[in-house]
Amino acid sequence: MITSIQITDIFRILLGSLTVALSLAFISIRLAPRLKLIDHPGTADHKLHKRPMPLTGGLVLVLTITAILFLAPGEIDRDILSVVAASWIILTFGLWDDYYNLPPWGKLLGQLLAAILLISLDVKVRIFTSPEFILGSETALGEGLNIVTTLVWMIVLTNAFNLIDSMDGLAVGLGALATLFFLIITLSVNQLELVHFCTIVVGTLAGIFFYNSHPARLFLGDSGAQSIGFYLGAIAILYTPVGGSQLSSWFVPILIFAIPLFDLFLVVISRMRRGKKIHKASRDHTYHRLAALGMPIERSVLLMHGSSLILSLVGYLCLNLNYVMANTIFLVVLLLGLLTFLYLEKNYQHNVSERKK
Repeated sequence: MITSIQITDIFRILLGSLTVALSLAFISIRLAPRLKLIDHPGTADHKLHKRPMPLTGGLVLVLTITAILFLAPGEIDRDILSVVAASWIILTFGLWDDYYNLPPWGKLLGQLLAAILLISLDVKVRIFTSPEFILGSETALGEGLNIVTTLVWMIVLTNAFNLIDSMDGLAVGLGALATLFFLIITLSVNQLELVHFCTIVVGTLAGIFFYNSHPARLFLGDSGAQSIGFYLGAIAILYTPVGGSQLSSWFVPILIFAIPLFDLFLVVISRMRRGKKIHKASRDHTYHRLAALGMPIERSVLLMHGSSLILSLVGYLCLNLNYVMANTIFLVVLLLGLLTFLYLEKNYQHNVSERKK
């Protein structure tokens, strides 16, 4: 059970991370011109901002999380320390990209190195060696599948949050909601070290959101958006459900991150269909398509945040259902996602055709 003293520690960590993030963000906005971490308007077709914007969100995120981790009460959990260590690789390559616009393979290399470090430090998916899984067994094949799944999961989620960072406050808000949800469910299973880490991430993202929400005064940059995805991918791996069947919980992280993952697959499949380069930024994300339907900025962001919250709650409910019912609900959600995909894609293709006339 979580004690009142531990609850007090959680609030102290939350307040500390929020304060440090707000302070560092304020300072970074003023230092950004000296650091030459500025996103200038008009440097790409998809950019809509009208004035130079600091690209220091990633620095604030990783510096705050690292600092609070070492200042928080208690010993630092080895797995969490491994996650933070690997996140510095993401930050380094992200800043490199913010400065010099790395080619796609350069971004992928950084993500791959960070994921490999994470796995080498024994933070990885263990579903294929779990006795509850259909094919689960302590074999080389099972271990190999765990490693491959971890690599794919971390790279996909890192890129999902990087791609969905298309509007003020969107990626930060989705990250904060997902982390808050993990904070609540890790409290329920008494994973205190992960609770503390989720608290640090929530407080940090809340501080960044203050400056990144519309109208933004600070951008995440690739370094920040990728770091959010990387942290959350690792948190999902470290979370261990108690009392439920793994057959009912394997897809819960997918539901928690459904909106970023939906946007990733929407963009990738749509660009492939149109013969466009997948990595080339364009105004074809979920947010842009909602805006094309006449939805105001704030309402579009709120809709995506609200959808993420609802799907997270659905995932939580599935934890306590039998695996047949839980997987049926997951399939229904996938079907609704497919219908939404088809609607947005049809409307986008129609708009493209109208502009060509």
